[in-house]
Amino acid sequence: MGLPAIWIRVAEAIGYDNFLQMWRILDTAAELREIRRSENESMIEVQLRRYSSFQRYQRNRWVEDLARHGLPSAAIQRAVKLRLGEQLDRSHIRKLAKRGRVPR
Repeated sequence: MGLPAIWIRVAEAIGYDNFLQMWRILDTAAELREIRRSENESMIEVQLRRYSSFQRYQRNRWVEDLARHGLPSAAIQRAVKLRLGEQLDRSHIRKLAKRGRVPR
């Protein structure tokens, strides 16, 4: 059928049956106009956020949770560096802690 190589890799990673199930779900979503179809309606156009965006989102929720439990910014900064290998500025940590999600 000539699927692009990336979709073959996805099928190998998640398994043939899971791939077909995902494909049917996406096709149904296209029929319901929940996602776009190409002009000649032979293709489904899928948009997916970058994985790094998901990782950043998860990191920020973890930082907020640590702040919620009373850890000071310096301790959160060390934890992020130790567990995630990221250098996060204390000002960014304080900004996350100030959001409505985390009481100060």
